Amino acid sequence: MKIPKIGLVICNSGSSNSDFITRLAATRALTEFGEDVGICSLPAIANKIPRQMAMIKRMSHIVVVDGCHNRCASKILSQLGIRYDAYINLEDLGIKKLGQFTTLKYSQENLKRVYCVLASRINSLLNKRSEAP
Repeated sequence: MKIPKIGLVICNSGSSNSDFITRLAATRALTEFGEDVGICSLPAIANKIPRQMAMIKRMSHIVVVDGCHNRCASKILSQLGIRYDAYINLEDLGIKKLGQFTTLKYSQENLKRVYCVLASRINSLLNKRSEAP
């Protein structure tokens, strides 16, 4: 199995609009960037599943995408001592979490905004890696 260069760790319970947006943006990144990007399993990381822990440590870069001020994904990584290279929080982009059971209450405009920021961070990390001596 080929390990992607960039691992995405996303808030993705799917119970709110912001969770679903992170999932859709990350899925689009998989389509656009191919083998260079992969989505890591946040539940497996939180439960310290050995295979997932070994894999995340072998990735060149980690990008965390949180859906709100609770910062669930970044807190889990920080508590486990896993470093990340880029961070995106939807609230910092002006996207308000609407709460439980609002999964489908999002706009295409907000999804596009998140994807554009995510793609920019991924491109930056990929270019940084290719510029290294």
